[in-house]
Amino acid sequence: HLSNCITSERCFIYLAEDFQEVEACPEGTEVLSLKKIPFAEALAMVDSGEIVDSVSIMAIYRAQRLMHL
Repeated sequence: HLSNCITSERCFIYLAEDFQEVEACPEGTEVLSLKKIPFAEALAMVDSGEIVDSVSIMAIYRAQRLMHL
């Protein structure tokens, strides 16, 4: 989540296609986890309120529009 106050934070959203997974190289303070779900399930998670992060919601809806789903 971005800060819940006045902020100058920016985020960038990317849609990756035709990519290959490689081993992650997190920095010492990072803890990464990966969970693959079908895109339709991600949309349902937004609609149900399970995904509440505004950047993730915008990315999912934008991807939906770009993919014409």
